[in-house]
Amino acid sequence: MQSQQKAESDLLRVYGRLVSLTLILIILAVIGFKYFATMPQLAARNVELEHTRFLNVLAMVRSQWLSLGKPPQMRLDWEVFNEQNTHNEQQTLVIMSAQGWPQPTELSDQGCQALWWQLMGQEAADNSLIGSYFRKDNSCRYRSQNGDSIGYQLNSGRVIFLTNS
Repeated sequence: MQSQQKAESDLLRVYGRLVSLTLILIILAVIGFKYFATMPQLAARNVELEHTRFLNVLAMVRSQWLSLGKPPQMRLDWEVFNEQNTHNEQQTLVIMSAQGWPQPTELSDQGCQALWWQLMGQEAADNSLIGSYFRKDNSCRYRSQNGDSIGYQLNSGRVIFLTNS
């Protein structure tokens, strides 16, 4: 009789552990689901912040261009604070349009990627942004992995933030 009581208590203990383990797994699953559901929102917020930063940099560069007497190219020295920089000095020269908007050195995807680095002081790939050139409207578009994008029209300096949501 005593061995039967011991077996029952052992069985109840194992059952209690199974129930508590199941509850812990359910709680972790709910927390994990909520966490991963917010990841696209965080990525969209990052592109939105980059959009604001891009607007500010363009305004500052154009203002500097006007104050320097409208030179055809300007030197931007963002890498002063970045000692790990692998780019050479030639790449900090930004070509300016007659209207005062920064232009890529070549009208291609690589040119748009390089323009992002010149203006923002970091690679577009660091932010998971892919630069593309569109000949139709003469613009660069920087697209994130979640589909949000920043468009920069090279003729007018217009910047457009497009969200996928």
